[in-house]
Amino acid sequence: MQHLTVMVVELEHMKRASAPAALERLQATTRSALAELRRLLYELRDEPTTESGFADSIRERLEQLAAATGIEADLVIHSWPDELPSQQAWNLSRIASEALTNVRRHSGASRVTVTLQVLDSSLAITITDNGRGLGNPESGFGLRGMRERAHLLDGRITLDTPSEGGTRVRCIVPFGESE
Repeated sequence: MQHLTVMVVELEHMKRASAPAALERLQATTRSALAELRRLLYELRDEPTTESGFADSIRERLEQLAAATGIEADLVIHSWPDELPSQQAWNLSRIASEALTNVRRHSGASRVTVTLQVLDSSLAITITDNGRGLGNPESGFGLRGMRERAHLLDGRITLDTPSEGGTRVRCIVPFGESE
């Protein structure tokens, strides 16, 4: 759904000024939306699948964010598995997407960094920006959805403001299948 929303926004921008780069971004977003819909169909059929390329999909989202907003976006990988169970990949992807959407819409940031790492037997995704910091961290459907997705994976979300400012969202989930 997130990709379809991005597509609508991109189409609105293209109405105003036709640009080849915008068309390429829309084409990439369309491909991602199709891949997500295929994953959903596999999940509905209850077919076990694994996802490879999770880090690449996060990198692609960061590139899209940077191209659309001018926000400097970095991906740091300390350690990360080559494949994730499909449900885990799907929910972690949605959590990261929502956090990046919040950076785009609310933070006023000029830089965002996504860090992927394995901590003991858990996966940790950390999204840190240099924006204005947390407003009300309890409000909003997006944050609630992120917490619910983490809970589905037996994990947790933490939100805080680092000493240097901005916002840090961290999701930690056990590594492996979760039902």
